[in-house]
Amino acid sequence: MTIEKLGDMQIAYMRRTGGYGEGNRQLMEQFKRYLREHALLQEDTTILGIALDDPAQIPEDRQRYDVGMILTGREDPCGLPVRTVAGGRWAVFEVPHTEEGVSDFWGDLPQRAARLPVDGTRPILERYAHPKVSAHICEFCVPLRESKLRGI
Repeated sequence: MTIEKLGDMQIAYMRRTGGYGEGNRQLMEQFKRYLREHALLQEDTTILGIALDDPAQIPEDRQRYDVGMILTGREDPCGLPVRTVAGGRWAVFEVPHTEEGVSDFWGDLPQRAARLPVDGTRPILERYAHPKVSAHICEFCVPLRESKLRGI
């Protein structure tokens, strides 16, 4: 695990509403296809997956999931909506980019985050940067409260 400070990020994105799981994977594939068709999927493209709602609190039919590419200023979002993902400090975990690796991360999250000042007001980001994905690694960025970071 590492700690990173990220600035605010503009993303061009697609959203789905419904229970988390297979539908999220399908949205990711649809999004990457859209990026390829519009020549937006490049070596330096970073894609975020963002589960916006806590499934323990929000009914399945209202759970929102965004998939977006971080805009660097060079791209035209080609008709996709654009929004800002708030920056801040994040605990970044590298995870094998496999179904089992991702599932294990979510299952182990309470233990991994037990000593961290997690900011429950911001979502966890799934980050897919080309160099990491090429090495079969994805990253999970857990938001941290700013005021509690002095010892980290």
